[in-house]
Amino acid sequence: MPKVIIHNAVDPAARALLEARPGMEIQVIERDERERLRRELADADAIILRYLPLDAGDLRAAPNLKVIARHGVGYDNVDMAAAGECGIPVATIGDANSLTVAEITLYLMLATAKQGLTHDAAVRGGDWWQVREEARSIELYQKTVLVVGFGRIGSLVAPRCRAFGMAVNVCDPYIPQSLISDAGFTPVADFSAALADADIVTLHTPLNDETRHMIDAPALARMKKGAILINTSRGPVADGAALHAAIASGHIHAAGLDVFEEEPPQPANPLLAHTNSIFTPHIGGLSRECFYRSAIVCAQNSLDAIDGKLNAAYVVNPEVL
Repeated sequence: MPKVIIHNAVDPAARALLEARPGMEIQVIERDERERLRRELADADAIILRYLPLDAGDLRAAPNLKVIARHGVGYDNVDMAAAGECGIPVATIGDANSLTVAEITLYLMLATAKQGLTHDAAVRGGDWWQVREEARSIELYQKTVLVVGFGRIGSLVAPRCRAFGMAVNVCDPYIPQSLISDAGFTPVADFSAALADADIVTLHTPLNDETRHMIDAPALARMKKGAILINTSRGPVADGAALHAAIASGHIHAAGLDVFEEEPPQPANPLLAHTNSIFTPHIGGLSRECFYRSAIVCAQNSLDAIDGKLNAAYVVNPEVL
């Protein structure tokens, strides 16, 4: 009897799809049930995994595991070295959440540029007249945005920025630059120079050794005074302490962050004191529609792996196939 573990809650559509297969055993394991997880992994064929960690010990306890179906596009919560050693493919949801993350990127961009939180608080707190006179918001029209990464999400963010009348520069050295220019955007090779030209920098890169803290204190210092930083990729792509210092000094106007180096951030995290910035709890891919799509892809990846026909397009470590 095939067995699938659902590790933390997903849309009920995933369970319904799995239950449509005769003879399927499904175990739903909550976030704090680590001991039970190890026990259930012993004979599991697949696991649908959200953001909770899956370490080497977990993987070595799963000799029959045919796939880790990640409920997202990131996989830094999986010990990839151990997955490789154990021959376990890690499958993501592909582009199921790309549109959702692109939309929240524009939301964060608008909310920081228009100082949405500050103005909302002014209305609620009776500070109607003073905040109007301060004219804190800025326009996106004719501003220059630097889109860092032109993959599934960055390639959707760029045209949405253009719709606001922005000049769109794109930095992604790992793709043919003609893909950027043919789409109507300006490819930039010199990341440092591009930072200095941008009014808004938006990050859409995976987290790896090269991108970790790619936005550090020197990078922030190179950015234009009054610039805005948006991060909907992974928290450690930006150095949180350096970003706090740059905002506190007034060099960076504001930040819009859906991700943090530590999640959830501690209440004492100094970034949270900046009321000119806006933060969301890593919900970039969690619209109602995307939650459903992601669950369906994860369930299908699980079924396909059990059937021996997992789609390699979803697999981030295809060498194990």
